[in-house]
Amino acid sequence: MHEQALTHKDSSVLTQIFDPESAPTAGIFVVDPSLPNDPHIRDPELFYQLQQREQELIASFEPAPTSTTPPKPPSETLFSTAYGSLSALIADHPTYASARNNRAQLIRLQYGTTALLTHPSPTNPSTSHYATIALADLNKAITLLTPPSPTSALSPTQRRTLAQAHTQRAVLYHAAAKTLSTSQPAFTVTVPELEHWTRHGFEEAASSDFFMGGRYGNEIGKALAVHTNPTAKLCGQMVREAMRREFAPAKMGQS
Repeated sequence: MHEQALTHKDSSVLTQIFDPESAPTAGIFVVDPSLPNDPHIRDPELFYQLQQREQELIASFEPAPTSTTPPKPPSETLFSTAYGSLSALIADHPTYASARNNRAQLIRLQYGTTALLTHPSPTNPSTSHYATIALADLNKAITLLTPPSPTSALSPTQRRTLAQAHTQRAVLYHAAAKTLSTSQPAFTVTVPELEHWTRHGFEEAASSDFFMGGRYGNEIGKALAVHTNPTAKLCGQMVREAMRREFAPAKMGQS
């Protein structure tokens, strides 16, 4: 009987089924340092000015990279100032994706990773408003930076920001899924476009975004991509159980 070799895609699928803890393989994306840092901000001097302006704002609400303390929510005054400055930057340059990614990060720091959900007990009424903006920012950043085809080249900065946006959106989806699976059904979705999503929907979306974040180089995305995929984990469990039954030694006295 003729044996047909498995394709690379077939091998990847089988790996994810038999080992649901496996991470996505490295992406096939071509990184070209000669490309503009942002495909929509092609003037190097303008990009440098926007980047400097943005980094100054980030430094005001994020701890230094060497800090070992977990990030804390900024004060209301600091949040309002940083949010207003980032919003002004986005208004002036709506296609500058990095600013949108960082405005979503600011909102996540202020309102937490479960901002997509709310409880009927008294909560901050602004949560729903800002959660909607954060999700819209991440959606737009991903749309702006995603290359037209899987084989299109990206600049290192474009790839890094795209990985961050996918992973950050995955964190929001994953937190919502975990909350819905462990808490009372009283929690509801705050973002109108997601109000019909179930826990399983959030899990699938989180896994997909973690996977893409990992493909673009984010280490958190690589680690959590398949680990958070309920379908892959279920398939893995079913296959392993079937194999256990098939190959388990027969019990004594069993005919």
